[in-house]
Amino acid sequence: MKDIRHKILLVEDNELDRMAFTRSVQDQELPYDCTTACSLAEALSILSCEQFDVVISDYSLGDGTALDVLDAVKDTPVIIITGAGDEAVAVNAWKAGAYDYLVKDVDRNYLKAVPITIENAVRQKKSKEQVQLLLGAIMSAADSIYITNLEDRIIFVNKAFCRTYGYEEEDIIGKNSNVLWIGKSQSKFTRSVFRTQIAVTDWEIGFYHRRKDGSLFAVSLSRSIIKDPGGKSVAVVGVVRDISGLILVEDKIKALNKKLQEESSLMSELL
Repeated sequence: MKDIRHKILLVEDNELDRMAFTRSVQDQELPYDCTTACSLAEALSILSCEQFDVVISDYSLGDGTALDVLDAVKDTPVIIITGAGDEAVAVNAWKAGAYDYLVKDVDRNYLKAVPITIENAVRQKKSKEQVQLLLGAIMSAADSIYITNLEDRIIFVNKAFCRTYGYEEEDIIGKNSNVLWIGKSQSKFTRSVFRTQIAVTDWEIGFYHRRKDGSLFAVSLSRSIIKDPGGKSVAVVGVVRDISGLILVEDKIKALNKKLQEESSLMSELL
């Protein structure tokens, strides 16, 4: 992250504190492109036309508070700084959505904590953006995706799942995934299960699943174990594809082949 520069907005109505912050950035050669605002009004004006990686705001401003700054930003981390050291202020700040809260001291030692606080805020923001991107991709995927916990209870489904299976999200969350399967209820219309191992913890299964209305349809299912950073299994993700159309095509091809074989056999007998 050495080559990455962060765009910072400092909202501070105390001129000496603004100068101290700027000097600290220069002395430590921090990779920040800093913009300063000496009032809430100026900060709101800047925020209306510019975006920042992090906003640092003094709590008590001449024409408002840092909570007003929080209201003006959406997904930008806000670090609130105050000389009050009031726990109630800190609680209110966190409830309002502030990323962190630093207390000013006479010697301005709090400035030493600013760089690591900014790095953590930027890292958290990027992680959140990645999660949102991943969630968006999963929710818009054409295949049905569901996640179960280790007790086989469904804890997540995407939009395609709801369309395919006929469930509303609130109807299926918390249910055992067995509700999707037809078990051993085989008939001439449901062929036997087929399973292909593709890795130690990944496998692909073809079977018949059951919709909410009880209708059956052929699926191709791949499932993978989800593990936490420590390597412990925490959940299972299933990706389901409706292959009913493929099954119909396959059946037609088999029927055609059978007919051709019969005609060929009859022709041979005639010859």
